[in-house]
Amino acid sequence: MSFEQKQINELITGTVLCAELPATCEGDRRFVAIFPYVLNESGRADKPDKILDSAKAETIYFNLRDCEYPAEYIGNGYEVNDSDVIDLRHESDIKGISQLQEMLAEFVSDFSIFVPLWKTDDVLF
Repeated sequence: MSFEQKQINELITGTVLCAELPATCEGDRRFVAIFPYVLNESGRADKPDKILDSAKAETIYFNLRDCEYPAEYIGNGYEVNDSDVIDLRHESDIKGISQLQEMLAEFVSDFSIFVPLWKTDDVLF
């Protein structure tokens, strides 16, 4: 299982991808979001540039957030507080598309469900 080339292109150019998975608690909604970044000369995280370069696929870094929160927050304009969010998983410093795919394969069976964050109902970001 792997990402489609379009998804890889989105990730290496800095697009946050997100997918909705079945929630562990009834009445909640669960989202997994992938946040790409690069390390600059000083070692700090920075946004990737928008230049497509296949060499970046294994040198780019990712943060992964897997969390759920009450479904009523979506569409009602409620502010989501930290106490309302159940963090199921938060991973940092994942290096390269291959490592990301290996990690996601542990709990996601279909990578085609990942779309740009703005196309989802996730209200945290």
